[in-house]
Amino acid sequence: MAEGAVKRRRSRRLVLAVAVTAVLAGFVVGAVQWRLAQRREVIAAALPPVPEFDAPASPVRTAVLAAHRRATSRDALAGLRELARVYHANGFYERVPACYEALEALDADEPRWPYYYALILAGYGDLEPAMQRWRRVISLAPDYLPARLRLADAALKSNALEEARAAYREILDRWPDEPYALLGLARMDFEAQRWPEARERLEQVVAATDYRLGYDLIVSAYERLGMVSEAQAIRGQMKASGAFREAPDPWADELLEVCFDPYRLALAAGATADPVTAKALLLRAIRLAPDDVSYRLQLVSLHTEERDATAALRELRELTRRAPDFADGWARLASLQQQLGDQAGAVQTLSAGLAHAPDSPGLRLMWGSMLRKAGRHEEAMRELQASIRLRPNEAAAYLELAQVYVELRDVEAGVAELRRSLEAEPDNPGALTFLAFHAISTGDQREADHWMELVARQPRVGAQPAQHLERVYREAFGRAWRRE
Repeated sequence: MAEGAVKRRRSRRLVLAVAVTAVLAGFVVGAVQWRLAQRREVIAAALPPVPEFDAPASPVRTAVLAAHRRATSRDALAGLRELARVYHANGFYERVPACYEALEALDADEPRWPYYYALILAGYGDLEPAMQRWRRVISLAPDYLPARLRLADAALKSNALEEARAAYREILDRWPDEPYALLGLARMDFEAQRWPEARERLEQVVAATDYRLGYDLIVSAYERLGMVSEAQAIRGQMKASGAFREAPDPWADELLEVCFDPYRLALAAGATADPVTAKALLLRAIRLAPDDVSYRLQLVSLHTEERDATAALRELRELTRRAPDFADGWARLASLQQQLGDQAGAVQTLSAGLAHAPDSPGLRLMWGSMLRKAGRHEEAMRELQASIRLRPNEAAAYLELAQVYVELRDVEAGVAELRRSLEAEPDNPGALTFLAFHAISTGDQREADHWMELVARQPRVGAQPAQHLERVYREAFGRAWRRE
């Protein structure tokens, strides 16, 4: 074959290949464009209406509008992801389901969307659909511990006990000694009245968490097993926070990155067990609402728990500057200064606080206590009586006034104030222990028995004061005191 013919044949093949490639490319581009158009239609149908906002310039409004615009652009999927997170993080729960359902369909390999949707469903008490989604999450992300814990807890709440037990045990197979899973099994033992098993698990929980988890349950378990001294020892030595701390949850924390509600940020700070995260959340809340005293006080408490007195003083001084009429700010600042040995600073703080809030019973009480300790009894009595007039239904000022009378050797007047304190606050532990000691020291055994019985019934009386009273009772009356 001539060389020219060969070249012509090759040229025709090349033209044909190019043509076929172009047609196929056209099909691919067309298919992609069709899928993108379909995606945009699904997203457009899922977009909830933009809510009304009281503050046109609020950060959450800005974030919602930006995400909504993006969700109606060529980058619609990224916009929907952003919009769903912003709505969820800022409490617009009624607008979130449509977003998450679309994301579950369009972004099916991402476990966060069913996880977040399940959080909202569980919050409304819809546990079965929440559990279905957490099972889906576990199939997509089997190593994400919070999903397994939430599924197990939801099963327990739903009374699906076998599923709950299996879920907790699967967690412990993967993460031995995981305290939240142990606590879940202990709760099941507790409900079934399997006290020895509950005790064993709870002892592991409180040891692993330094009593942050399981405090109340282990005291009850000890009491059910007749281990009264162990229960009393824990009550006397430990102090429960009163708030259950959820397990760390990085995905839930990611939502907080787009939260612009200071109240929600503060709630999240109180729920986390990580002080670094808590401080960061509170600082964001303070930046959003710099004049709200509650967020600064929460941050002060966190600094105090960490024994960072410098940071606590800084926040309290800023608080009193921004809210000079807020008496508790002055009281907290003066109290901290006293703890640090800065008596002169505490006096100056109380003086300034009373100038701004002269009708504060708490500041009057603190000032009266300072005057008593300085030996200025007459002035102390006036301040304490003023505190009582301003707030007659709390025991603290009566107790302090009783102490003034005792120091002035007017014991009967002091006892009278203690009795008044119990009218204001029945079963106040300070008043009960003082009155028990007074009855013992005066040799009135019948009266002593009465007060000792009331002390024994009051769980807020610490172990050491109770033991001291029992010792002086035995020394005074020649026998140990016994409950009736």
